[in-house]
Amino acid sequence: MAHIGVLIALEENGIPIDYITGTSAGALIGSLYAVGYTPEQIKAMATSDDYYDVANGIIDKDYVYFFKESTPNASIVNFSFDKKFKLASSIPLNFTDPSLIDYFMIERFTLPSSTAHYNFDSLMIPFRCVASDIDANEEVVFKEGNLSEAVRASMTFPFYVPPLKVDGKILVDGGLYNNFPADVMYNDFMPDVIIGSSVSAPRDTPGDYDLISQVRSMIQTKSDFEISCDNSIILYPDIQEIGTFDFKLTREAIRQGYLETIKNMDSIKAMVSRRIDSEELKKKRSKFNKNINKEIVISTIEIEGLKKGEENYFINTLKNKNENTTLSEIKSKYFRLITDDKIKFMFPKVTKNPLDDFYTLTIKVKKEPEFDFRVGGSFTSKANNTGYLGLDYKNINKYVSLTAASNFYFGRFYNSIDIAPRIDFPLDLPFYIEPSITYNRWDYYRSLTTFFDDTKPSYLIKNEAFWGLSLGFPASNKSKVTFDFKSGLINNEYYQTDQFLSVDTADVTEFFFNNLKASFERNSLDNLYYSKDGSKLKISAGFTQGTETNRSGSTSIFTPDSLSRFNHNWFKASFEYEQYFRFIDNYNVGLMLQGVFSNQPFFNNYTSSILMAPQFSPIPETQTQFIPSFAANTYAGVGIKNVLTIYKSLDLRLEGYAFIPYANILDNNKKAEFTPTLGSTSQYYIASAIIVFNSPLGPASFTTNYMDYRENKWSFLFNFNFLIFNRKALNHF
Repeated sequence: MAHIGVLIALEENGIPIDYITGTSAGALIGSLYAVGYTPEQIKAMATSDDYYDVANGIIDKDYVYFFKESTPNASIVNFSFDKKFKLASSIPLNFTDPSLIDYFMIERFTLPSSTAHYNFDSLMIPFRCVASDIDANEEVVFKEGNLSEAVRASMTFPFYVPPLKVDGKILVDGGLYNNFPADVMYNDFMPDVIIGSSVSAPRDTPGDYDLISQVRSMIQTKSDFEISCDNSIILYPDIQEIGTFDFKLTREAIRQGYLETIKNMDSIKAMVSRRIDSEELKKKRSKFNKNINKEIVISTIEIEGLKKGEENYFINTLKNKNENTTLSEIKSKYFRLITDDKIKFMFPKVTKNPLDDFYTLTIKVKKEPEFDFRVGGSFTSKANNTGYLGLDYKNINKYVSLTAASNFYFGRFYNSIDIAPRIDFPLDLPFYIEPSITYNRWDYYRSLTTFFDDTKPSYLIKNEAFWGLSLGFPASNKSKVTFDFKSGLINNEYYQTDQFLSVDTADVTEFFFNNLKASFERNSLDNLYYSKDGSKLKISAGFTQGTETNRSGSTSIFTPDSLSRFNHNWFKASFEYEQYFRFIDNYNVGLMLQGVFSNQPFFNNYTSSILMAPQFSPIPETQTQFIPSFAANTYAGVGIKNVLTIYKSLDLRLEGYAFIPYANILDNNKKAEFTPTLGSTSQYYIASAIIVFNSPLGPASFTTNYMDYRENKWSFLFNFNFLIFNRKALNHF
C-alpha cells in the first residue's frame, strides 16, 4: 500500500505518469490509478473499514444469508467425498474467502475494461500486470482482456486466496516470478524515465517449522531489482516492519511511501522535465470516465463448471427469467449463492456484449462433493460426554437445491437421530420445504448435577419420537419466517420420590401430540454459544393438542398400574432477544431477554406437569439438566453478558441471569398447583465466570457457575465443544 503514498507525492509535484506496470498489490493500486481513480480516492478506499473486510474476506452482515444457514451441529472434523467415494482434499487452498475481493474487482473494473475495449493500452494510462503460471513455472504478462480477472490473478497470494484459471492456465501471484516488473515496463513501453517503488523485503531463510515460508521459498524466484533504463530511480519505503497482511497498518505504509518519494523528489524532478497540473489530470480522467456512473445492466448470465441443467438453478436465483437486471441488484443474490453449502468456489467476470449496451455475467463455479461426513461431539468434566456423527447428501438440479441431512448423537446422557431432507426453490420469493423424522432420548441418571437438585435426585428417562414438516421463507438477508407442524409421542419415565428401590416401578406418562407453530427469526450473532457481536430476535406462536396417558408406578399416590387419560390443548407464545454492544476496544456487553406466555394445563401429577413445562436454560450446564426451579408455563428471563477479549481468540466472560416466573409450579402432595398469589413468586439467579478459547476445532471453556436454587451452589466445569440437541418435539427456543 506504500505505492499509494508514492502516487500522492508524484501528483502533488506535477510529475506525469504515462505508463504503469505492477505485480500483486502493485497491480491493484496501479490498475485503479490507470482507470482514473485519484491517489486520494485510492487512499480513502484502502483505509476504509469496507476494504479491511474485503481484504480479510469478512462478508458484510447485510450479505450473509441467514435463510440458507444450516442447522448447527457438534461436528469437529469434516470429510467430503463424491459418488465414487473419492475423498476431497482436507487441506484448504485458501485461508480467506475471496468472494468480496472478486466482486470488488468487477464493480470497479467492468466499465473501464469495456471503455478500453479490453485493450490495456487504451486505458486512461497504459497498463501491464504480471501473474505466475505455476504449471509452466513462468510469468504471464497481461496486456489485454478482462481487467478484473487480470488483476485478481496477479494478486492471488498462495494460501491466502485460491488460484485462478485463465485461458487454461492456473495463475497465482505474479510476485513468485517477477516481483518488480521494471523489465516489463522497459520492454513494452520504452519510457524515458522509470520510477520504481519496491516494497519487497529481502527473501528470508525459510523457518524450520514454517510451512508457508518453506513452500514460498521453493517456488519463488529472486526478483531482479535492476532497471535497464538509463534515467531511473528506485524508491524503498521503510515498511520492513509491516507484514503482507497487516491491513491495519495501511495508513502507515502510505505515509512511508509518501515520505520516501518526497525525500527523492529533487532527483526525480532532475530527470523529469515535463509537468502536468491538476486541471489537466482532471480533464483526462473525466474524458476516460465519462460513463463511470453508468449502470451495468446484465442481460445474460452464463455458468461454467456445472453439468447441463444445474446452471439453471444459479440463473434463476440471480435474475428473473427473460428480464434484465443490474450488477448492484444482483449483489445480494450473488452472496446468497455463496452461502449455499453446496458451493465451494465462485468467480465472476462481466463483459460487454458486442452488439448492444448490455453485459454478460459469467460465473465460474466449483461445487462441493455430494457427500459430507462429520465426526465430533461434546466433551466435558461431567458425566454427559456425547459423540456425534453426521452425513449429508447435497445436490443441485435444474429446479431445486437438495440437502438430505442426518445427525446422530450418542452417549450416556443423550441419544438422538434426526433425518431431514431440505428442498430449496429459487423463485422470486424463495422458500424451502423440509420434512423430518426425529428420535430423542435423555437419561437423567443419579448425579449431583441432574434433575431435582439434591444429593439423591429422582430418576428420569425422557423419550421423543415424532415427524414434522417445515416451510420457510426469507424475510430479509438476516431473517426468515417459518411454519412448522409436528406430530408424535413424548414418553416420560420417572419416580415421584427420591427414596426409591430397585424393585420400584416408574410412572410412565405418554403424550400423543400435534403441534403447529409460526416463527419469525432475525439472527446476526457471530457464535452459537459465545457470541460477542450481532443480535438475535425470535418470536414464535403455536398451538398444541394431544392426549395424555398416564400409568402409575409404585411411588405414585395412585394405585400402581392404574391408567388415566386426559385431553389437552393450549396456546403458547415466546420471545427471545439478544444484542451485543461494543463499549471500548476488546470489551463488549450483551443483553438477553426471554419471555414465554402459555395457558398450558397441568398434567396428571406434579412431576409430569413440570416435565412438560417450558424451561429457562441460559447456559450450557443448565441445558444438560432438568431444573424444576427454572420451569414455568409463563415466565421472563433476563441476562447480561460482559465479554473481555484478552488476546485474539481468548475471552473472559462474566454473565448473570435472573428467572422470573409469573407463577411457580408447586408440589402439593404430588399434584401440581400454582403459587397461591399469582405474580408473587420466587425468582432464581445464575452467575457465571468463563474463560473461552475459540480454537479452529471448537470452543474450549473453563466455567465457574453460581446457582442460588441449589444446595451446593457452586460448580466447576470444563467443556470442549458443546452438546447441541437435534430438534425437539415442543421447542421453545
